[in-house]
Amino acid sequence: MRKSDFVLRNIGGEYLLVPIGARVLDVDGLIVLNDTARYVWDLLEQGRSLDEMATAVTERFDVGYEQARADTQTFLDSIR
Repeated sequence: MRKSDFVLRNIGGEYLLVPIGARVLDVDGLIVLNDTARYVWDLLEQGRSLDEMATAVTERFDVGYEQARADTQTFLDSIR
């Protein structure tokens, strides 16, 4: 489940995660989301597990499960 540490903004056609509150001190700037990260951000709202998100990513994008899982974990670590 997503936390309220970030807000998603569409600026000039790019999706950005903007840290808010105390999170501003932990994050250096904004996080620009590519299509995959934007999709994972939406999956977080649904409360999906890492494995469920990785499976969903493989179904939507041309990527294998192990790569999808690793990339999803990397994204989750960056916003944690």
